[in-house]
Amino acid sequence: MTAYPALRDLLPHRPPMILLDELVRCEGPEVVCRVTVRDGTPFVEAGRVPALVSLEYFAQTVAALYAWQNFNKPGAFTVGMVVGARDLSLETDFFDVGDTLTITGVEAFTAPPISQFRCELRGAHDRVLARGSISVVAGGPPQQGASA
Repeated sequence: MTAYPALRDLLPHRPPMILLDELVRCEGPEVVCRVTVRDGTPFVEAGRVPALVSLEYFAQTVAALYAWQNFNKPGAFTVGMVVGARDLSLETDFFDVGDTLTITGVEAFTAPPISQFRCELRGAHDRVLARGSISVVAGGPPQQGASA
């Protein structure tokens, strides 16, 4: 079993915007992450987080895949962004504080620099609570001294 580094060591996000707790598995085109919804974290209000936040969970899960694939390649980490989502299906309106969610992303298509991932979010009893596809575009390594 592979021991993965903490997401804070993989993702370019900084707390509190790292929404996921851990990288569970990353093999080939598939990645699995997990989060337990906690009070006081971004997007949680009145003990729950809107299910639409699934899109960000999907995006961070895919980012974890790319980050892990490039973890031991100095300077190879690329920046990227979500450029689209399709076929999003939410089977609930909210996730409650205390819910443990498992997020899976599988690369379905790639034509660099664009890739599409099929994503699912499962809750208790392995029930699918959200699914959809996201398209991401990868950029180059961050440039030192580049202006925005």
